[in-house]
Amino acid sequence: MAYIGKSPQNGVRTRYTYQATSGQTAFTGSDANSNTLSINDSMYCDVYLNGILLQASEDYSMSSTTMTLVSGASEDDIVEIVVFDVFSVSESYTKTEADNRYTFFGNDSIIRTNGQTISSDITISSTTNGVSTGPISTTATITVSGYWTIV
Repeated sequence: MAYIGKSPQNGVRTRYTYQATSGQTAFTGSDANSNTLSINDSMYCDVYLNGILLQASEDYSMSSTTMTLVSGASEDDIVEIVVFDVFSVSESYTKTEADNRYTFFGNDSIIRTNGQTISSDITISSTTNGVSTGPISTTATITVSGYWTIV
């Protein structure tokens, strides 16, 4: 199954946890779990002080490796920085493009249509299943190591 962002074992966010010293303002480097603070885009970060969400620019500033509080923390305060992955979706269709490419007839997409000629070489790997509706003609090479069903 494909995922957007990092795969599930890595998550789509990273949480950094620091225990403050008295008056500490800068939080950088390794946190309590030995994760090194790294920020791709400060717009995609949340900072918490003892569980309370802080406001960017009013309560703290951020660089790619350091979060700096406007006012110093108290001793043993817990600072959590949640950094969300930044990604863009590519090779996707707009709704209009998808509707034009994958036309259907009837309500709720009951009937889908597809072409009848395969003109580019296709390989169906041993870990993949393919399905087509026929009749199918081809001017290309089709290599099937997995399964291909023509209905």
